[in-house]
Amino acid sequence: MVRVTSSKSVNIPQERIFSVIRDIGKLPTLFPDKYKSFKIVEQSNKHILTEEIVSISGKEIKQKVRHFLEPNRLLKSEVIEGDTRGTVLIIELKSKSDSSTEIKIDVDLKFGKIGAVFGVFAKHKIKIEIDKIIEQFAKS
Repeated sequence: MVRVTSSKSVNIPQERIFSVIRDIGKLPTLFPDKYKSFKIVEQSNKHILTEEIVSISGKEIKQKVRHFLEPNRLLKSEVIEGDTRGTVLIIELKSKSDSSTEIKIDVDLKFGKIGAVFGVFAKHKIKIEIDKIIEQFAKS
């Protein structure tokens, strides 16, 4: 298990950032270096289920992910199948009094079979990747 958290305040309204997060199907366009394959398998009012091949620290990982959205506030993604089963990623947005928004990403990454390859050595690299994700949300 590797747990990584990062946050940043940006001068963008919370609703605008959430509109980017909410459109799960556009994540591969937003992050083409992360998503090698992406398919929405099921969608309801409560969740979105996807099948993905993602690149994490240079390794391609096939996974099935259930995404939960809390309007204008939160995206919680949980890997339910694959080598990183049990991984949870939370993107949380908080409006600040100066009209800026704090973007916080918290990842509890489970490596399963590939843990011996990554381990704690990947923590710094994953933090850098998370910071890049926050920057991309800020640019969108």
